[in-house]
Amino acid sequence: MYDFYSDTKTKPTAAMRKTVLTAEVGDEQEGEDPTTTALCARVADLLGKDGAVFLPSGTMCNEIAIRVHIRPGEEVICERSCHIVNFEGGAPAVLSGAMIKALDGDRGTLQPGQLKSAISTGSRYTPRSRMLCVEQTANMAGGAVWPLDQIRAVCTVAKDAGLATHMDGARLMNAVVQSGRSASEWCAGYDSCWIDFSKGLGAPVGAVLAGSHDFIDHAWAVKQQLGGAMRQSGILAAMCLQGPSRRKTGRRSCISQIHF
Repeated sequence: MYDFYSDTKTKPTAAMRKTVLTAEVGDEQEGEDPTTTALCARVADLLGKDGAVFLPSGTMCNEIAIRVHIRPGEEVICERSCHIVNFEGGAPAVLSGAMIKALDGDRGTLQPGQLKSAISTGSRYTPRSRMLCVEQTANMAGGAVWPLDQIRAVCTVAKDAGLATHMDGARLMNAVVQSGRSASEWCAGYDSCWIDFSKGLGAPVGAVLAGSHDFIDHAWAVKQQLGGAMRQSGILAAMCLQGPSRRKTGRRSCISQIHF
């Protein structure tokens, strides 16, 4: 029997499990876990950002980003099928007091003109649009990949209107492979972005959220509020750094591009 339900059912390889035994660890919240620090530095470089923070899940990445970028009563604009609308238990409202404006897109993507028409400058009667969230790839659209010019164009529209921009990059590396474009090219212009290691990459736990130094400082404060540091998180980060073994194929795989 074959289970094609989801890439979330990947499991850590023997090599990933073994690397835990020799991982250097320390107190994460004091910046003393060298393995976690190395993982965050690699992801920040990969995504073209100043810094990064290690988190247990991608949902936490999204929710911390919303909490950093938005104030209670303000609005997040996103495509209707995205993760924050359908799979995060109403957390934007619970954790950030955020309104969601969900737009009907085309296979998980939005057009620049569509976004521009949806942005509200706010009044005492309506919430002010404050943040754009895109999902690359669009999971509920069968893993559809935003065209690079389109994902940049909606970012430009958002920036011109003074909105913060966030990329849910849980499966960003699939877009990297499909397009031949680097992860940093996809993330250019976005204030925050993240990748997940517990999807097709096989780690049991972990996602890394990246952004500017100021953003990461604020993200750490929210992380503390939501449960705090993970102490010797290098036990988990080691498996993310190890990654699954590379496959010998004619085409570069998602794994080969992210393997550290």
